[in-house]
Amino acid sequence: MVWVINMSSTSQRTSDISFFFEPRSVAVVGATNNPLKFGHYVVLNLIDLGYKGKVYPVNLKADEVLGLKAYPRVDLIPDEVEVVAIIVPAPSVPQVVRDCAKKGVKGVVILSSGFREAGGERVRFEREIVETARKAGIRIVGPNTTGVLNTSNGFTTSFAPLPNLRKGNVAFIAQTGLFAAAAFWWILSAEPFGLSKVIGLGNKSDVDDSDALEYLAHDEDTEVIVIYLEGVKDGRKFLKAVRKAAKKKPVLILKSGITEAGVKAAMSHTASLVVKDEIFDAVCKKVGAIRVKDFEELMDLAKAFALQPLSKGNRIGIVSMTGAGCVMAADYSAEYGLDVAKLSDETVKHIESYLPSWIRVKNPFDSEMLFESVGPEDCLRISLGGVLGDENVDCAVCVLPSSPMFAFDVEGPVKEIKEKYPDKPFAMNFIGSKDLVDLWTKQLEDMSVPVYPSIERCVRALGALSKYPNITRAPISDSQ
Repeated sequence: MVWVINMSSTSQRTSDISFFFEPRSVAVVGATNNPLKFGHYVVLNLIDLGYKGKVYPVNLKADEVLGLKAYPRVDLIPDEVEVVAIIVPAPSVPQVVRDCAKKGVKGVVILSSGFREAGGERVRFEREIVETARKAGIRIVGPNTTGVLNTSNGFTTSFAPLPNLRKGNVAFIAQTGLFAAAAFWWILSAEPFGLSKVIGLGNKSDVDDSDALEYLAHDEDTEVIVIYLEGVKDGRKFLKAVRKAAKKKPVLILKSGITEAGVKAAMSHTASLVVKDEIFDAVCKKVGAIRVKDFEELMDLAKAFALQPLSKGNRIGIVSMTGAGCVMAADYSAEYGLDVAKLSDETVKHIESYLPSWIRVKNPFDSEMLFESVGPEDCLRISLGGVLGDENVDCAVCVLPSSPMFAFDVEGPVKEIKEKYPDKPFAMNFIGSKDLVDLWTKQLEDMSVPVYPSIERCVRALGALSKYPNITRAPISDSQ
């Protein structure tokens, strides 16, 4: 059985949830000096990340937590409190929310689990907190979540220990702590882009994907929105929010729960209302969202949108120092909606001027003979630079071998090419020595050129960059 909580309002609530990301003050209920408990790290993260607002630990037995004065209850804090993070056992949460109502807080982030997703009497706990909050005009994030993260001001409610944050332009919306904890570490250690905002929605008893989308659509720090979704609570509201957000910035969606086993897992995880997969797929296409099939694709496309300009069309140029790379890139281009461009006569003549007279240049271009004629650095400048400079080319992929005999300066030529053609996206694939691949990858991604470990992933990313402009040009009707 799927439980749906009645959320009819009896008090005026704000639809603006920006205070969850920019509060002037926060209380942490369940704060503790015990490093074995999650409440310890909520306060520690706020201190370590340099949050400048007021932090009020709430603990029945402690006078201070991590050097900050503690209070026994939220309503006994003498100063204004905007947001309250709650991390105490589920049966205690309804009373804490009542204390928050007395205090007049704007929002609560309930990190505790053991509510609707657990079934039985635990459903009642969630119903109680929702009813109390609605009457008091309080917004709720959660329960069963890690809450929010704002890299611009160091505010977070996460109970997972967080390192110094790399600020960026990608925002994540998730129903799980995956993105505010484990995925954050992956992005920090393996991806060249940074984060702007993260919001974990948990059970979505109040604040949902639509609310988060409406906020992020107007957030100046966010240029790409990524969503991990298990289910949709209000389909019409969600469709409208995605459509409006996707007109402003790319919206990438990874939806789980596509099989019977996945549906059951989602219902037990966050008590989600799961939408049939084929229906959801059609909805994504209708509203302009880009749906991805797994975490790998999610990261690949997030990287492409975070680092590269959008493509003005779908005509791709292909440069490879191997014939096989040319063939594979052409095949993948057809699969991901890209047309192999016909090079202009000017481009052909320019490249052929560096080659033996019997060689004819076309797209895809096998650059092996050019490499032998002019050397590696100039080969890259002439081939990739020439293709990107062609008026018939909108984007490009370049495949290079990386072995000790081909150890040359990739960074310099690519930097020149990027500066010369800043409005055309391109992606690189290196094949060969891992040490050299790792070195070249870091050098290029430090200058915002995405590198992928396969030709397919390069082309897939470029395909997404070419599709999105069509989404932004599509009209929005009132019914949407």
